[in-house]
Amino acid sequence: MDSPPKKGSDRSKVLDALRAVAILLVLGRHANVSVVSTRIGWCGVDLFFVISGFLISGLLFQEYKRFGDIHLKTFWLRRGLKIYPAFYVYTLVLAVTSLLMFGGIPGYKFPVRPLLMDATFLCSYFQGLSGHTWSLAVEEHFYFVLPLFLVVLMKLRAKREDPFTSIPTVFLVIAIASLLLRMIARPASPRDYYSYLFPTHLRMDGLFCGVMIGYLFHFKPQYLLRVASWPLLIAGGILLTPVYFFEIENWNLYTWGLTCAYLGFACILIWAIHVPLQMRRIVAWPLNLLARIGFYSYSIYLWHWIVIFYFRPYIRYLCITTGSPLVWSSALESRQWPLSGVFSILMGIAMAAVVEQPVLRLRDRWFPSRTRQANLVHL
Repeated sequence: MDSPPKKGSDRSKVLDALRAVAILLVLGRHANVSVVSTRIGWCGVDLFFVISGFLISGLLFQEYKRFGDIHLKTFWLRRGLKIYPAFYVYTLVLAVTSLLMFGGIPGYKFPVRPLLMDATFLCSYFQGLSGHTWSLAVEEHFYFVLPLFLVVLMKLRAKREDPFTSIPTVFLVIAIASLLLRMIARPASPRDYYSYLFPTHLRMDGLFCGVMIGYLFHFKPQYLLRVASWPLLIAGGILLTPVYFFEIENWNLYTWGLTCAYLGFACILIWAIHVPLQMRRIVAWPLNLLARIGFYSYSIYLWHWIVIFYFRPYIRYLCITTGSPLVWSSALESRQWPLSGVFSILMGIAMAAVVEQPVLRLRDRWFPSRTRQANLVHL
């Protein structure tokens, strides 16, 4: 596999492959591809969190190492052009789709408040129009908090070569605080996710776990090199076992189980960016395929909801009631879920080509990154 991203290196296939694993886990859960995927697929979001924390902090650390400062305006402009255009196009299409599909039903009221919660990235605390945008809200809050936090550390320790030495301690505090807050949450029902699973302050630990890995990678690489071996991959798998044995609504899983999940993914991430594998054809082909899917993971994540929860049931309804575009059968009933996952990937790739990628090219022209790696990983 690829070595860790370095100056002048190409886009990291291993990180894109991990992104693909994350999006496939999410698709498996939402599309009900199998009993196992439905049970464990939620953890794909936690893998996204760890990867995001690692990559975003890495961009900021690299900027500091090269220039001795961090330009907040440039960072937020580039982040905004990465996230907002695709997100608001999706939100607009979803609102129109909802109106067209349900507007004729007596008593239907357009969901203005949920739409506003999505549009303002408050859907990690209040119900939005989509059931998956809460994680985007968590990451959006992280994009604002992290650079400010790093700038504060730089001001407090301006004369030090490494002003970020307190990051491991800060991560430990955040991890303990998030865990305790999840433990004392009192949900009104098992699926009252807004009380114990979605809120930003309950999920920031996974993102800051990635930040700690990013800090060690850029400032204390010798520590990661000491542990980056095959036993670390095995340890990551062991830490992830609660994901399989407990439902996400189980108190054990959404408390200490979530902590184990992001620590398990952290172990896998550290292993993946350090341990080389022989790139023989048997490894290269699946890795390249996963990396290609991971390249489009943001758009796939955005658009899969409308495919699975709007287009799929609508087409199924038409097939059953009118026989158009085809007559529904028991075979189609069993195949609809895997097909939904495939069409979600295709839809995401298409919308990335139409919206996300053209905007990213304009972004790199208008607001070029101060570090070359930022362009290489397309963050």
